[in-house]
Amino acid sequence: MTAFHRGIRARRLAAGAAIGLAALAAHAADPIRIGFTGPLSGSLSLLGNGVRDGLQTAVEKANAQGGVNGRKIELIAEDDGYDPTRTLAAAKKLAEQDKVLALVAPTGTPNVAALVPYATERKLPILSPYAFSNTLTTPTKRYVFTTLPEVRVQANVLGDYLVTELKQKKIAAVYQNDDFGQDAVAGLEARMKKENVPLTKLPFDRGTTNFSGVVAQARQSGADNVVFLGIPRDAALVMKEANKMGWKPQFSGHSALGDPQTFALAGTTLVEGAIAVAVMEPLDSKKPQVAEFMADQKKFLPKTNPTTYSLHGYTAGRIFVEALRSIKGNVDGEALVAALEAMKNYDTGLMAPITFSKEQHAGSLSVAFMRAKEGKWQIVSDWIKAD
Repeated sequence: MTAFHRGIRARRLAAGAAIGLAALAAHAADPIRIGFTGPLSGSLSLLGNGVRDGLQTAVEKANAQGGVNGRKIELIAEDDGYDPTRTLAAAKKLAEQDKVLALVAPTGTPNVAALVPYATERKLPILSPYAFSNTLTTPTKRYVFTTLPEVRVQANVLGDYLVTELKQKKIAAVYQNDDFGQDAVAGLEARMKKENVPLTKLPFDRGTTNFSGVVAQARQSGADNVVFLGIPRDAALVMKEANKMGWKPQFSGHSALGDPQTFALAGTTLVEGAIAVAVMEPLDSKKPQVAEFMADQKKFLPKTNPTTYSLHGYTAGRIFVEALRSIKGNVDGEALVAALEAMKNYDTGLMAPITFSKEQHAGSLSVAFMRAKEGKWQIVSDWIKAD
């Protein structure tokens, strides 16, 4: 080969290398896409929009700080109307067309449960779903990482608190008759059997608007305490129905009851004294991290209102960003799984610290308790880890 031809070849190799490096640089600069599914319309739109808003706030904050490792994050949200069939269709669109890295904070217990087989087959990580079923983490699933204590755990610890601290003698559980509610009442029932306390189980279907029958049955049971296991809107209807009957039991419930909207829906007077499980700090908390969250949502999404749902979405986004920062090299689903499994005691200040491992993908098993006082939820216990 002549010097002339060697020169041409060298220039071609250099040009090819430059093109390759440019392509790699361009790819590295591409946004990292994450997907969200939830009820953005319909009767549970407050829930879905709230979680999405909080997640969007965390994404906007990360992007305003320059992104993660030089790359911005793009959130693509899909409305599933709380219909698991639509959830699965939305997830397939997000994974196969939008090429999202992960689903972050997908919302709805039956909906997320419907996603697991597809996510497993697709090797698509699901992080921090707003869902509470023990089937998501028992047994451990490689691509599913939860941060909210499952509702069975919440109900079990709540039952212990009602009996040992409040000395309640008879309990009635009004619960949503689906995977979520059945899980919850199973946890409560296990604790009541252990404590030898009578439990009356009263299921209702999602979408129910008339609770006169179940409230009457709860009253007839002689219950000291009505444990509500559903969404705040339905809790408010139960409280109003009991008030119509002139019945004033102790009300308690899982984490959804402790949303500020419960006061707006039922009225401050009817909620006064209620007990709710806390899986995150209440919005009225004096902790600086809560004030930071409130300020961030006001800054990045000024037309929205912070709720406990948006606090969850925001926390999920924070956890995702933290895991993403720790990835060195290629960013894909397997790298994200490895980063999450290496996460130990990550403290957002908004909930109990998060720890994952290869054997344990339930990031938190700790709850606290809140009591409604003068239109606010106030933490009245330390963080308590489930047995």
